[in-house]
Amino acid sequence: MEGVRKQLSVGAIWTAGGRVVSNLLGVVSMLVLARLLTPVDFGLVTLATIVLSIVAAVTELSLSSALIQHKNPQREHYDTAWTLNALRAAGIAIVLVIAGYPAAWMYHDDRLTSIFFALAGGALVGGLANPRLVDFRRRLSFHQEIFIDLINKVVGVVVAVAIALAFRSYWALVISTLASQVVGVVMSYVLLPYLPRISFAHWRNLFSFSGWAALSSGLNEINWRADQLALGDMLGAGPLGQYTVGDRLASLPVRESTAPISGVLFPAFARLQDDPERLRHAFLRSQSLLAAAALPMGVGFALVARPFIDMVLGPAWSSAALVAQVLGVVLATTAFKLPVTPLAMGLGCTRSLFQLDLTFIFIRLPLIFAGLLLGGLSGLLFARCISAAIGIMMYVFLARRLIGVSVRAQLLAGWRASVATLFMAGCVWSVGLMINSEPEGLQLTIMVLIGGISYCGASLVLWLVSGKPAGPEREALDLLQFVRRGVSAIYRERLADP
Repeated sequence: MEGVRKQLSVGAIWTAGGRVVSNLLGVVSMLVLARLLTPVDFGLVTLATIVLSIVAAVTELSLSSALIQHKNPQREHYDTAWTLNALRAAGIAIVLVIAGYPAAWMYHDDRLTSIFFALAGGALVGGLANPRLVDFRRRLSFHQEIFIDLINKVVGVVVAVAIALAFRSYWALVISTLASQVVGVVMSYVLLPYLPRISFAHWRNLFSFSGWAALSSGLNEINWRADQLALGDMLGAGPLGQYTVGDRLASLPVRESTAPISGVLFPAFARLQDDPERLRHAFLRSQSLLAAAALPMGVGFALVARPFIDMVLGPAWSSAALVAQVLGVVLATTAFKLPVTPLAMGLGCTRSLFQLDLTFIFIRLPLIFAGLLLGGLSGLLFARCISAAIGIMMYVFLARRLIGVSVRAQLLAGWRASVATLFMAGCVWSVGLMINSEPEGLQLTIMVLIGGISYCGASLVLWLVSGKPAGPEREALDLLQFVRRGVSAIYRERLADP
C-alpha cells in the first residue's frame, strides 16, 4: 500500500506540473483567440465539434480502460485494441462526412460542411495512435503521456495563434486541432516504438469490460452536449460562443486542480479491488482531496469572473461572465462525485455506470430544454444548477452500493474544505464590494490575494481544531516538507562541491 501511495504521489506531481504548463498555454491561447476572433467563430466551430464529440462518445470502445483493468494483457490484446480503434475512427470519419451537409442546412451556414470534412480527417488520424501507451498508466508512470500532451498543446497553440493573426478566421481553431492530433499520433510511436498488426483475437474479452463503459460514455456525451446543441439552434452561434467560452473558463480551474488526483484514481482503485477496506479508505480520501482542490478553485473563479473577463476579453463577452460565475460554483460541487466513475471502472462495474447515466439523461435533458424555453440563457444556467445537485446525489448513492460507504461519510469527507470555501467566499465578496470602483486589474489582484489567504487560513484553523487528522492538509504539509528536503539536499551538495 505504501508503494502504491508513493507511486500515486509521484504521478500526481508529474500530472499537476504537466497540466499547469499545458493549460497555461491553453488559457493564453484561448484569450488571444477570443481577442482575434468573434463569438460567432467560436460558436460555429463548437457546433461541429459537438457533433464530433457525440459521435466519438457513442462509438467509444474504452479499450484503454479495458487494457488497464486487465491483469495481464498480451500483444494480441494490444493489436486487437488498435484494430478496433482504427475501424472506429474510419466509421467516425464517414459519419462526419455524411453529416456535414445536413448540419449546414439545419444551422443555415454552409461553412459547417468544410469544417465537418476537416474534423473527419483528424478523427481518422487520431484512431491510429499507439495502443501501448496504456502501459505507462498501468505502471502508474505518467510523465511520458504528459510529455506528449505538452507537445500537442504547444503545436496547437502555435498553429492557432499564427493562423488567427494572419487570417482572423475560424480555421485557426480547426487546423490547430488537426495539427495536435497528427503530432500526438507520431509522438506515441516515437516514445514507445511498436508496430501494430490487424487482429480481432480478443475482441470479446475486451468488449466484456468496455461495452458498458462505451454506452455510458455515449450517454454522458449526449447528456452534456445537448444544452449546447439546443442553445445553438434556439439562440444562434453568437450566444453559443458566449456560453462555450464561459463554460470553458469556469471548468478550467476545477478540471486542472482535480486532474492530478482524479487522473490516477482508476488504476489505483483497480489495484485495490480485492481489498475492500483499503478501497473504502482510498475512496473517501480521494473525495476529501478533490473537494479541497475543486471547491476553492471553482468558487474562487466564480467570484472574480466578472472583472477577469471584462479586463481580458472585453465588453463583447459580457454574457460569458455570467456563465462563468454560475458554472464555476456548479462545477466545484462535482468534486464529491468525481471519484465514483473511476471506482466503478476499477471494480469492473461499468454496467452500473451505464444504468446510472441512462437514468440521469431522462432527468437532465427535460430540465435543460425547459430552462431554455422558459428563460433562455438564464433558464439554462438555472437548470444546470438543479441537475447538478441531482446528479451528485445519484453518484453518491452508487458509491454506497458499490463499496458500502455511507452517504453521510461521503458528504462529510470534504467538510473542512466546504466551510473554508464559504469563509473565503464571504471575504472575497465583501472586499469586492469595497473596491468595485477600482480598475479591473487591481480588483483581481486584491480579490485573488484575499481569497488565497482566507481559504488557507481557514483550512489550517479547522484542521488544527479537528486534531490534525489525515487529509489534504497533511498531504500539503508532506509535500512542502518533501520539497524543502529536496532543496536543502541540493544546497548542501553545492556547498560541499568546491
